[in-house]
Amino acid sequence: MASSGSRRLLAAGWSVVIVALGNSCTAPPAPAVPSFRDMVEQVRRGESTEIVTADEPIGDAKLTLLSDLPELKHLAIEKFQGTEKGLRAIAELPNLQRLQLRGGQVGDNAMAVISRCVSLKNLNLPDASFSDEGLAALKGLPQLELLRFHTQHVSDEGLTHIAEMKSIRFLHLIGVPITDQGLANLEVMQQLESFYIDDTAVTDEGIERLLKAVPGLHLHVDQQHSDRDPSKGTHPH
Repeated sequence: MASSGSRRLLAAGWSVVIVALGNSCTAPPAPAVPSFRDMVEQVRRGESTEIVTADEPIGDAKLTLLSDLPELKHLAIEKFQGTEKGLRAIAELPNLQRLQLRGGQVGDNAMAVISRCVSLKNLNLPDASFSDEGLAALKGLPQLELLRFHTQHVSDEGLTHIAEMKSIRFLHLIGVPITDQGLANLEVMQQLESFYIDDTAVTDEGIERLLKAVPGLHLHVDQQHSDRDPSKGTHPH
């Protein structure tokens, strides 16, 4: 029979083993998130074609680092704090195809600068403040296929500018104060494949009329498939 001292040593040994096993199961530390400057250098060296930031605030000083990055195709900034001055560096990116700016008040002057990004195919502005005038500037983007934005300053009449953008196939309006008249202005968009509208003043009647005018349109209203959507349950999005 083991003595009490032996039992204590045995217990201590097992404690060391358990602690060691516990330490060996600890998850490795998460890799450091590259800074905006790091990602700029990765693009400059040809190691990447995108810059996607999360928690780092990006103002004009950092935006100027984007100058002379012809290979950059995707730019997403979650904490955008720039002005038209900083956006001019973005407008000089000849191959930029996807742009998302969140957190800054992107107004009409900023939209005029963004309209110079002639290679844009995907534009996402979830915290904007532009008006009908700023929206009209986007008609200068011949390749724009997806447009997603929130602003409280675009009207029903402003949607006529979107209706003139023949390249747009995917449209998402968030909290834009439009009515059924705005939807009626979109009825000419026979190329439109997917339309998401959240927090607007449209009615079921306006939605039904749009679906009749644009057969096969995939429609989401307030985060839900429209019951009148003929592709409900079959559309991949």
